Amino acid sequence: MENQNLAIALALVSLVTGIALLVNWSSNRQVPGLLKIALGFMATCVGILLASMQEFIPPLISVFIANALIMGGRIPVLLGLANFWNQETTKLPLFCLVWFLGTMAGFYYFTFIDESILWRTRIYTLMMVIFSASIVYILARGLRIERKLRPVMAMNTNFGAYLLLTLSSFNVISEPILALFRVGQPITSLEQATTILLLGGLVTVTIFALSVIIMTMEEVAVEYQENAIYDPITTILNHRTFIEVSNRVLGVALRYTKPVSMLTIELVNLDAIVKQHGAKVGNAMLRHFALIATDRRRNEDVLSRTSYKQFRMLLPGVDEAGVKVVVQKIESAILGEEFVFRGNALKAEILISAITKREEDLQLQQMLQEGEVEVFRMQQLKDSAA
Repeated sequence: MENQNLAIALALVSLVTGIALLVNWSSNRQVPGLLKIALGFMATCVGILLASMQEFIPPLISVFIANALIMGGRIPVLLGLANFWNQETTKLPLFCLVWFLGTMAGFYYFTFIDESILWRTRIYTLMMVIFSASIVYILARGLRIERKLRPVMAMNTNFGAYLLLTLSSFNVISEPILALFRVGQPITSLEQATTILLLGGLVTVTIFALSVIIMTMEEVAVEYQENAIYDPITTILNHRTFIEVSNRVLGVALRYTKPVSMLTIELVNLDAIVKQHGAKVGNAMLRHFALIATDRRRNEDVLSRTSYKQFRMLLPGVDEAGVKVVVQKIESAILGEEFVFRGNALKAEILISAITKREEDLQLQQMLQEGEVEVFRMQQLKDSAA
């Protein structure tokens, strides 16, 4: 009776935490992967509820379907974690799906043909170890990639991810050890190893849900910090940060009497691309150009997206001759690197104005205004020539 009560308690706690994950998703829909995690976790919770009723409902439901939900629900969870950590191309969920289908074939055999609770336990344990190891891999690789690509993420504690990583690593080790002490009794029996399993399940579902919620809160906080510094579409500096950084650069250049050049770059055909292909393609074009410009700048150069279709690049220590070389490199790269959408090559048409200042003329606002005027003049000349 004691394990029966623990099984029911585990089912109820699982349902409550599953609802908490659904609420977490509904409040943070912009975070990828949360819905898959919540739905997969809810499927697992329903499976636990059915498994806790093994003495009251047929084995088809309380054993076969229950375990199918418990294990099958882990696949959407893996997909959700992969999306959360920008690993949509990983093959692990597909591998786990194939292994899951083989596992369910074994469950069918040892439930309805040659009934063996011990073998069902072994098969279940192996599947859980594979799922836990997959979560460890996705989290470890995701943390490494995110910390490399997102500077703000590197400064974050990532407590939720490390908590889930620790939990999954512990399960990889503890699940096989615990399976050695189970003698093949139903989960409602008074077997001591089963009691430990149910208590561990209570801890696991609670910590898992808590970890996902903490990861979500940390991701939202990182996004807010990134949006205060970076442009969310191109991931380069935004206008506000560009002004702050450029003022410091100009201060250093003035102190050491170095020239400073500024490029004002406008993607003139962006409106036409958005009108013809949609905003997503336009955003992809912006990212494409930002990547090209980033590859053609030095570490000390400051690149930003300052408006809808306008970029700025501040080049400290670069004079008139040097800025012509930079402009030529960018224009050559734009001509040489096509942006392909659905098999169609889309060309980015740009206008670049270059302003170079020295000493007492090193005033940021003046350089910004002159760049705007020069781009406008170039556009007028282009329109009149057309």
